[in-house]
Amino acid sequence: VDAPGRTAARYTTQVILPALQWIKTGLKESDLQATELRAKNLSGVDVLVGKDGSGKLFCVGNLCPHIGTPMSEGADVIGDVIVCPLHGSSFNVTTGELIDWCVSPPI
Repeated sequence: VDAPGRTAARYTTQVILPALQWIKTGLKESDLQATELRAKNLSGVDVLVGKDGSGKLFCVGNLCPHIGTPMSEGADVIGDVIVCPLHGSSFNVTTGELIDWCVSPPI
């Protein structure tokens, strides 16, 4: 039996939008540059629509699972990773995989 990783935390749209249906954002693909993020409220859910470093579109929840910090308040996109502006917890924007987790409370 494989042991679980450091944590089972995932940053995923499956929890955020369980219906997994297409929802119009009001944005065109050309409205965003690579690594740019836009906060939107879609069907009552706060999300970030953005592009990764190669220009591929993604949509993730706007709240970091670490403490609930709004990612729209300065998150960075580096390649295909989004980094929380408060403590640096980071997640793959495609899979939700945890890249780096900050275990400390806010300072």
